[in-house]
Amino acid sequence: MKNSLIFVITFTVMLFLGCAQKAPELANENSMPQTGGYNPEITNDSQISSMEGVDESAAYGSIDEKIAAIEQSVQPIYFATDSYRISPSEYQKIETNAQIFNGELAHDLSIKIEGNCDEWGTDEYNYALGLKRAKSAKDALSVSGVDEARMALISYGESKPICSEHNDACWQQNRRVDFKLLP
Repeated sequence: MKNSLIFVITFTVMLFLGCAQKAPELANENSMPQTGGYNPEITNDSQISSMEGVDESAAYGSIDEKIAAIEQSVQPIYFATDSYRISPSEYQKIETNAQIFNGELAHDLSIKIEGNCDEWGTDEYNYALGLKRAKSAKDALSVSGVDEARMALISYGESKPICSEHNDACWQQNRRVDFKLLP
């Protein structure tokens, strides 16, 4: 009886700890190469203006035309090998995408967040990593003000590469999260 009670208490504690809500994981400055990067202390709102190339006053013939116009401004997020942490150099893209998603044109659209991986690793590993990458992007967008109810996650693992060569530059392009808008 005593062993059963200990088991139930242990299981309950583990269940609650496993379900805790965490902030998005951001890579620290020492864990990834720097390419300029996002620094929240020096970034101002004028750096994130409106969607470039999208006329918010234009009338679109169909919802598909509207979505296509908006998606041209949305940027993918890239990740380091075997990582689902958003690097400081990619965080500016999250902020820009969040502003687009909360803008007048896109505020009524759903967002599909697609996690992708390079060809390294098993299928199971890559699908799990792709889902973690999508979740990191969702969490970061949520912190930036995008409603979580509008976002859905999917992992494609290594099944949707945008580059099929076998070199580092190509693999880097495949380690990404893409954003698709849905009516």
